[in-house]
Amino acid sequence: MRHHIIGSAIALTLAVLPMRAVSADPPRAVNVTTDSKPGWTPSAELEQEARGTAAVYLAAMDAGKYAEAYALIAPLLQKDETLAAFSDRVARFNARAGAVLERRITTVTWTKDSPNAPLPGTFVALDLVSRFANIDRSCGFLVLYQAPTAGGFTVMREENNVLDNATAGDIAKKSSPAAVDAAWANLSAHCPNYQSPLPEAAGPTIGYPSVAAALAALHAKPGVTFSTQDGWTVAEDDAEKTLWSFTPPGDVAYPAAVKRHLVEKDGAVYVEMAVQCEAAKPACDNLVRVFSRMNAQLGAGQGHPFP
Repeated sequence: MRHHIIGSAIALTLAVLPMRAVSADPPRAVNVTTDSKPGWTPSAELEQEARGTAAVYLAAMDAGKYAEAYALIAPLLQKDETLAAFSDRVARFNARAGAVLERRITTVTWTKDSPNAPLPGTFVALDLVSRFANIDRSCGFLVLYQAPTAGGFTVMREENNVLDNATAGDIAKKSSPAAVDAAWANLSAHCPNYQSPLPEAAGPTIGYPSVAAALAALHAKPGVTFSTQDGWTVAEDDAEKTLWSFTPPGDVAYPAAVKRHLVEKDGAVYVEMAVQCEAAKPACDNLVRVFSRMNAQLGAGQGHPFP
């Protein structure tokens, strides 16, 4: 289970209720560098091909199929590292890291026929976040290349920044948990577009042991009104000045409950938000960020945050 809580209150007026929830699954973002061929944009099919190449490359390394991974490396890089050296390096990392728990592409950035690139053609940078049995903190990127004559993508560059759990534990023991955070902040600064995973509360944050229990309790509580908006279940508890938003089945953050409670203090009205999410952590983190941004928009006086 994943439990998140946002403790900071954001100025809000009572007039915003009811609110309409939005999906936690972000639309496809297309990022093209300014030095690319004017007017060029990558197709969804091209992005799928690039992602597929990255997935095959990573899976081969993780499974110890070093020759298969090496075959995907650009010949230019193979000149600098033999198959034997590559296999030894990756095998040592695999032994240190342990079993793979997560491989996630966070951002995709394209460059096409740039005068600043070492070769003509298409480059795509895929920012990565990974987790392993012995490494909770790992981020980096792959750069893939496709020649002007098309053909498949090859790996042109790879970078990983890692703080393994044993080292983190040693830092915490000799110094403090804050020192661990500082060490990782220094390392992850080399990872473009990296967002640290959000902290999690130790237990339920919404007053109920599970999302299902919260929904059942609200259905049984007199005075709570329900509506369905874009597939989301929205429950308004006027007596408690609380708005609940439940993700629909099929949403990447399902099941999850977002609880926003209005609090009046010193003549101003604030919203306190708690989120309980039982999906995968990346989806849960994104859900929290989506609602936090919308709350911030309200606090900035931008009115109703939902389309």
